[in-house]
Amino acid sequence: MKKTTKRGGKTTSFYITQDLRDLVTFLRYREEMSKRNFYRRAMRYFLAGDHQIDPRLRITEREDPEYIRRDVPETMTFDVGQMMQIKQVAAEQDCKECHVIFQGVLNYCAMLLTIDQTGVSLD
Repeated sequence: MKKTTKRGGKTTSFYITQDLRDLVTFLRYREEMSKRNFYRRAMRYFLAGDHQIDPRLRITEREDPEYIRRDVPETMTFDVGQMMQIKQVAAEQDCKECHVIFQGVLNYCAMLLTIDQTGVSLD
């Protein structure tokens, strides 16, 4: 679902995992960022990189043991230009826009954790 906002942004819906949502929430508060800024920075970081999508994100068969269940809905407004870049990467990588967004958010979280592990404990 996509719609254009009054400010010219594109609102889109996608699904992420509960673990990723929890990590995003933690990092947003730790980094003192709004949800909108966090997702936009995540996509800016990903789009400036190599655009590689993890093959497990492309798996659609839910019975496959490598399938990543993404069942937490998320809605975000991206700039029109950023949304066009997301569409372009999806076309280049032969995947859906939601895969690009998921991978971008995952990569950004990993980068933030790599540079600062404050507040993180691995159980």
